Amino acid sequence: MPAVLYDASQLHPDDLNGILESETQLYGLINNYPVGRSAVPFEPMDIYANNDRTLRVYVKTPDLNIVNMTGAQGLLTVKTDKDATASVITKTTASGTQGAIGSPDQGEMFFYIVPADTVSLSIRQYVYDVKVTLATGKKYTVMEGVINLLDPVG
Repeated sequence: MPAVLYDASQLHPDDLNGILESETQLYGLINNYPVGRSAVPFEPMDIYANNDRTLRVYVKTPDLNIVNMTGAQGLLTVKTDKDATASVITKTTASGTQGAIGSPDQGEMFFYIVPADTVSLSIRQYVYDVKVTLATGKKYTVMEGVINLLDPVG
């Protein structure tokens, strides 16, 4: 018998349901030959302030081949806007509490957003990017986007 994770027929019409969104999957691209306005994926995301969130980033080539992350380092930078000199959140895979390389042969890395990262930030939109330094020393920005920091009700 298959496992049923969610069966709407078993719910009362007035039941409220929430979704625990603990992880966001993102896809980055190493692109040596930018075409058009942007050379990398642009990914918007919503995050509630004072909440945990794990960002899982898969890095690929423009041909969608997996980039081997063995010996690589990832860096997540969040700023108020692109021209800001200081970041409001910085996470690196070099620190086990901030991030990690997951399965290197799958191009996988993680960044860990914890409540302390957002508790003192203003509720607004922020910009971010993810950079990768490969074992060869080559550096690439693999994705960028916006984070809409939301205020939880309670």
